Amino acid sequence: MLPFDPKAAIEIVREAAQMALDLQGRVRVDIKPDNTFVTEADRQLEAFLREKLGALAPEYSFLGEEMGLTGDPNAPAWVIDPIDGTNNFVRNVPLWCVSVGLIIDGRSVFGIVAVPPQNELYWALDGEGAWLESDGQSTRLQVEDRTSFMHEDLIAFNTEVERVVDFAGVGGSQRNFGTVAYHMVSLARGSMVAALACKHQLYDVAGGMCICVEAGCTARYLDGREWVADLTEGKALVPLLIAPPQTGQRLGKTLVVRTATG
Repeated sequence: MLPFDPKAAIEIVREAAQMALDLQGRVRVDIKPDNTFVTEADRQLEAFLREKLGALAPEYSFLGEEMGLTGDPNAPAWVIDPIDGTNNFVRNVPLWCVSVGLIIDGRSVFGIVAVPPQNELYWALDGEGAWLESDGQSTRLQVEDRTSFMHEDLIAFNTEVERVVDFAGVGGSQRNFGTVAYHMVSLARGSMVAALACKHQLYDVAGGMCICVEAGCTARYLDGREWVADLTEGKALVPLLIAPPQTGQRLGKTLVVRTATG
């Protein structure tokens, strides 16, 4: 039982999504030390989300892409990626997300991912299903499990996965849309059969994880370990596979990590 109304958190993310749309094309773009973009929109949205979500549950900690970890790492924590797909945001590619996950005891128990350019908002609460809200309609999400694939089946991955994983034995097509959160919600709504990520941070997957799990997916690293949220962990060096159970089992046996991921 959460100490706040989940609808209040959803509305906060919805407001942040509109802020991001209003700021696109109107903010300064800087280069971070890792040679990636950051904008004033990233910073403003994270500050806004920290303030508003913090008012819902003052005892919770925060982990955000731009401001790092604040508070007790063992306490429940909001995990924020203010704009997942900042490169797309800067380049006017209409695929980027506002992602928020709530982590309790190593699990994502509440997730909200807004896709402002598509007017979509996804959310899930532990035990209450995964949902897509768009154009005034609310749709419950449920993935299809399978053990065989055709060429037209889509598997999503980020760039780091492409560099280390061999897909030759998989009968499907691969897609990289430039945002891990979007890959995950695309999986939850059934557009993808699986999603992979590598060298990602917790804030990349925390919001989408509850949505994928509530839609019927599991998450395991390609070395066999189950996914567990750790607020103090850095980049995940082993590829993470998110998929329905049988699909994930089949892909886990087929995908080959062809080089060291460190």
